[in-house]
Amino acid sequence: MALALRSTLLLGLVGIPVLAQGSFWPAPVVAAPLSRQEVAERLNLVPVFAIVSQNGTPVVANVEREGRTVQVVSLWLDQNQAQQALEQVKAKNPEIGKQARVVPIPLGYAYEKSEEERAKNSNLYFEVVPRPGDVEAAKQVLKETGQKVPPEAIGVPLFYGRSPEGLLTIEQNGQEVVPFFFDRNDLKKALERAAAQNPSVVGKTQIEVTSLAIVVERMLAPDAQEDVQKIAFIPPRASLEYVQSWIRSATPQASPAATPQPQRR
Repeated sequence: MALALRSTLLLGLVGIPVLAQGSFWPAPVVAAPLSRQEVAERLNLVPVFAIVSQNGTPVVANVEREGRTVQVVSLWLDQNQAQQALEQVKAKNPEIGKQARVVPIPLGYAYEKSEEERAKNSNLYFEVVPRPGDVEAAKQVLKETGQKVPPEAIGVPLFYGRSPEGLLTIEQNGQEVVPFFFDRNDLKKALERAAAQNPSVVGKTQIEVTSLAIVVERMLAPDAQEDVQKIAFIPPRASLEYVQSWIRSATPQASPAATPQPQRR
């Protein structure tokens, strides 16, 4: 699958490399890059929300871009935004809208699926829509760190921690990982929990911002550096909680009459 930097999967990332590419990697240690499948597996931890038709295929919008009409499949990081977009579809095209619904899908699945679909239709684009609050948080971090970046260049921001010793690492399933958070507040809470054990952590660690495009690009790059092997994407906690609730509501519950009863002897 292809990313915005290759103009195939948009990801809302036009112009993103101005954010932090030069200072993102602290050590010039070269290691083997990840494969696209490995990147997709890590992205699968991140839910995005799509508008799909009755048969489960994504609803495609015709959009004017650069003087031509292209087909765009939008994927939202915010379920509420996706629902609002569905209401707009219902208003503009009731026949399609009345059968459409919002469903969560893994970002890694969309990442791989877009390459397959683009091979069939070069006029088809997949676009990840960032949450407005995350974009505003990214602007604030950029201002605090003295970087001047135009708003349209922020795209899908990722937040990470850096101290004088290097990038922030955490333990996940018994392994050390370098976490990149989609939600700055989730990173702040992680730092607060770490401070309970090591009070110097918060004081020494600065929150910085980069983009999804840059991180994925570096994971795939032939000259990928050592830290890419440890990268973990941390989805917004609110999105995970919504998906868990969605799964529970979609799972049929056994009725009392259908519940197996113990046999009397």
